[in-house]
Amino acid sequence: MRFLKETQNGQRIQPNGKIIRSSTVDSYETLFKHIQNYQVSRHKVLRINDWDYLNTREKIAETNYWKRFYFDFTNYLFYELDHHDNHVGQQMKLLRAFFMWLEKEFILMPGSFYHQFYKTHEDIPVIVLTPERLSFLIHNKEFEQSLDKRLRKMKDMFVFGCTTALRFSDLMALNFTNIETIGKNKYVVVNSQKTNTRSRIYLPDFAKDILHKYRRRKKSLFPPISMVNFNIAIKKIALLAGWTEEITKTRSKQGTPVVHYKDATKKTNYRFCDSISSHTMRRTAITTMLRMGMNEINVRLISGHKANSTSFYRYVNYADGFIDEEMDKYYAKLNSIYPSL
Repeated sequence: MRFLKETQNGQRIQPNGKIIRSSTVDSYETLFKHIQNYQVSRHKVLRINDWDYLNTREKIAETNYWKRFYFDFTNYLFYELDHHDNHVGQQMKLLRAFFMWLEKEFILMPGSFYHQFYKTHEDIPVIVLTPERLSFLIHNKEFEQSLDKRLRKMKDMFVFGCTTALRFSDLMALNFTNIETIGKNKYVVVNSQKTNTRSRIYLPDFAKDILHKYRRRKKSLFPPISMVNFNIAIKKIALLAGWTEEITKTRSKQGTPVVHYKDATKKTNYRFCDSISSHTMRRTAITTMLRMGMNEINVRLISGHKANSTSFYRYVNYADGFIDEEMDKYYAKLNSIYPSL
């Protein structure tokens, strides 16, 4: 397919002139595979007609054809492949981009039906460490010594990520050229691989101590590891730390929440340690900064979020949830007044 090849080789660019990110290219490849497998599953080959050459009856038939496709294809993704709102919504967004490309590059008018390929969305709960748990990983030397050598390295990487708000890809790409020293102060200076935004992050003493441990490394700051193996390691660290309280995990299909169990047969819930991943680092850093009173503008400068970023305000709303603790203290004080009257 020409569309996919031009996306892969960089001939297609974003409206702002920037190249399409590799992660987006991967998403287009996933969509292509989904459509191929869907056609095999349904024993059909999709076709596209030029709207300008259709009569009224044919236009009605064409619109109904693509309406049926939308509902059948999304049901295929939801219920046969067991995907959820975010994934299915992304696939439909990319499919709309393909139809817009047809109009622009081929001057082929497919019709306006593709504007009704709705982009479903769900807000997945943010899993973060509390400041108390982050502090435990930073300062509890007895726990650190109880870990084997490999897990100690993974803990160092996890703590560094929870401090700097870096994505896993940016963390793994760090080397000592990203470290800037001004007097006694050290900073991490990095351009995000995902958003190409530049961040300069001040490092506290415990983060500088982590750097000192790996000062002899040459090619990268931290030992190389895949995201899959990193996630396995930090889940084990959380388990050893005793963070095993159960949490209810839900995902949405067409706006309807569906409970996900660790063991569907026994209906066993996930534990907190099961839900930690590399994404927890960035989320923990941002919410901890906000919770500790750092100005939102400064947090965005560190995280690389734009001023109107909806994803950033998910962190803000989550951090605001910690106000509940202060409200509990307020109500406790209020209730304590009555006996003294």
